[in-house]
Amino acid sequence: MGLLSRLFTRDTPAPRTAAVRMLEGASGKRWSATPAFGATGAEVLAGASQVRGRARHLRHNDPTAGNAAEILKTALVGYGPTAATLGDDDTREEQDAAFSEWAEANQFGALLAEVADALVTDGESLLILRTDAEGALRLQHVPAEQLDEAYTLELGEGRYIAAGIEYDSDDLPVAYHFRPARPTDQFQTFRAPVRVEAADVIHLFRRLGAAQTRGLSWFASTILPLNELSHLLDALQVNAKIQSMMAGFVIDQNGTGPNPFDQGEGGNPLDLSLEPGVMRVLPQGWDVRFSTPQQMSQAVDLVAVSLRQIAAGLQIPEFLLSGDMRGVNYSSARTALVQFRAHIEAIQHTLLVPALNRIWARWQLLESLRGSNTADPAAKAEWHFPKPQWVDPESDAKATREMLDMGLISRRMAVAQLGYDVAQVDAEIAADRSRESGLGLPANQHSVEQKGSKA
Repeated sequence: MGLLSRLFTRDTPAPRTAAVRMLEGASGKRWSATPAFGATGAEVLAGASQVRGRARHLRHNDPTAGNAAEILKTALVGYGPTAATLGDDDTREEQDAAFSEWAEANQFGALLAEVADALVTDGESLLILRTDAEGALRLQHVPAEQLDEAYTLELGEGRYIAAGIEYDSDDLPVAYHFRPARPTDQFQTFRAPVRVEAADVIHLFRRLGAAQTRGLSWFASTILPLNELSHLLDALQVNAKIQSMMAGFVIDQNGTGPNPFDQGEGGNPLDLSLEPGVMRVLPQGWDVRFSTPQQMSQAVDLVAVSLRQIAAGLQIPEFLLSGDMRGVNYSSARTALVQFRAHIEAIQHTLLVPALNRIWARWQLLESLRGSNTADPAAKAEWHFPKPQWVDPESDAKATREMLDMGLISRRMAVAQLGYDVAQVDAEIAADRSRESGLGLPANQHSVEQKGSKA
């Protein structure tokens, strides 16, 4: 290639590939052929906002999506986890009581339910750790859209802002830039973003791949099936209405003109009606035909298949999503619930527990600074989530007892599986026995320790 050729071709731009969102929940259509999916982080940033908006619409308008969100929210947090201090027994009771008092005053359980709902619907949830006028911990839940995906900026020296998150030269988040908003705002207006240190922000989202910085709605893979199912159900309901509207048509086969159904002057010859017990004789050349709308064949099976597809995408047992318990027995229900609970526990311990530990540590620190907490600020806590309801209480209780007798689990582990703190349970049992003894009541003979000693 000569010098002139290189000069003319140097500034020729390379062919650019059209930017196409690969998330079908964002594009709103099915691809006829499966296209290549790019880097997870880039694809999520390209379509997260559209997916979030459509997921919110379905969550608040579609009964199936709303039920799915409620099922996942209840399974994740229920009425709220409880904290049990891991440390000195002399101070743990006081510590747990102080945290419970703070949690009740700040509606901690309701806030966690709100966070779980946003985690499912929006794909991410943002909490800011603040302090009130008295120096106590206050949690602020911020909507995902206030951390603007479009806010990207180069800061120099390797630092940058991507999707509202500021990173240092080592690609570690150091701050979050939130756009101020008021509850009364009906339209987005520009306000300078507020920088909040990363140490004061808890950013919850489920990672789907490397380099992912923002969350994706859990409804992403089911937005199109949910929308199609909603249209199908609307069509079936309209079809049922049409079928229930029986219409009759009087046909003049001979085309004679005058209507023989005229019953006198002033009467409408076409005003005919069906009445119970009436027998009418049609004149010669006249006929009556009724509309017979065609029913959609296999509509129930199609709806069931769609529900199973949506349940699989959300990883929820189909009978919970649909509420249809026909054909569900103990074995199938237990198998589905065991898998579902394992999925929920994985999310609880990989996403929620680390966030709860950060809240606990900040609460400990602020209470120590206020001088109202005598316990060790570095004390850790374990979190007990509400126990899921048993499918067969008797069978599950027998299995737990056998594992205790075989030494496979401890009483602490068994009580924790019920969502309680073993120290609190033991204290209540001791109080019950003391009260029974003081009243002269027979001793309780149903504890595990007593049955074990008799054996």
